[in-house]
Amino acid sequence: MADHFAIKRLTASDCTLFEAVFRTIDAGNQKSINLNADVLIGRLYPNLAAEAVKSGNAIDFYADIYGPDAKPKDRAKHKIIKSMESKNWRLNGATVKGPPDDPTRYDNIRPGDLAIMIFTGIAAPSGLELIVVSQAAPADTNVLAALSPLFGKRTMIEVKPARIREALAGAGISGGHPAWLAAMDREMAAALEDAAEGGHAGTEKLLRSTGGRPVSGAELARAKASAERNGRTGEQLTDAWLAAEVAAGRLARYTWTSATNAVAPYDFETFTTAGERTLIDAKSTSGPFENTIHLSLAEIVAAAGDNPYRIVRVWELTPDGGKLRMSDEIGPFARTLKDLHETHMPAGVRVDGFSLATGALTWGPETHVAAPGEEKVLVDTPIAPSPP
Repeated sequence: MADHFAIKRLTASDCTLFEAVFRTIDAGNQKSINLNADVLIGRLYPNLAAEAVKSGNAIDFYADIYGPDAKPKDRAKHKIIKSMESKNWRLNGATVKGPPDDPTRYDNIRPGDLAIMIFTGIAAPSGLELIVVSQAAPADTNVLAALSPLFGKRTMIEVKPARIREALAGAGISGGHPAWLAAMDREMAAALEDAAEGGHAGTEKLLRSTGGRPVSGAELARAKASAERNGRTGEQLTDAWLAAEVAAGRLARYTWTSATNAVAPYDFETFTTAGERTLIDAKSTSGPFENTIHLSLAEIVAAAGDNPYRIVRVWELTPDGGKLRMSDEIGPFARTLKDLHETHMPAGVRVDGFSLATGALTWGPETHVAAPGEEKVLVDTPIAPSPP
């Protein structure tokens, strides 16, 4: 989940981050976007200077760039740096080139365009979604007009998702525009995630929040794809955590079952030195721990069996990793649900899944799991639903 939101009105020197513009505009050799200190330090990350000292005043992360003209995600590695002679920080790194299938994508960016910045990270940025809104792009015209009044005379502002949501909705901006990424608060993200998994509570919340107007098929498809990607990421982090448990001697071995059998009703099998087998299922979200967990009937039946069965909750996923907690054994709980299903459903009716509050289970301590290896993991957060 995103933690901080800002919008920057690009100056000529800011535009030099984009390679084609750098080659054609006479705006110096900066090749970066200035991040105003009064916003970045004064509003978003008050302790950034202390955090940055640990890495030589250069904080690396991946940036997902959307737009201009509502174009989809383009990923690049960037960093935030501060030079000794400047009070401002800069979004730096290699100049941004158009992707191979769209090499002229960034050619028409110019001063006065907007860069919507969605930062992930509490003490310091660990990821960034950058949405470019261009004066020269037809799909961006109304978005630019809707967001420009938020600035006054300032060049960079902190902004809350509700304010962006209000501006975009008031201008009738389509929910397919990536600017809606910045309109998503935790409640809306959790509701869309739940609805994508078939959850009743999330669906009801979306119906109320949009006044009964429909969520588009494209929005729901994006949310489903995001949930699937986050699920794979959660399994990767669980795999890394279990490998560390084996290395520390707390487990004898384990198997990543779902990596070879996608329909298995659990993700991992672990074995103690005494030979005890435990089944583990990873449930992952880019949002908070409290987001709803979904269990299929097949998972409930497996959990109600003879082997101990536990849930690993992976949450607050970022490109650097995520947080993890292991539940206590859920067999008795699963057997209760299985018995209720078998004794209270009319003939011919079968419930295929259950929505579960995390508070319905008991959990072990929290730990942080770093992304394995040198590569950052991929995390998706769905675009919030919006009025049509």
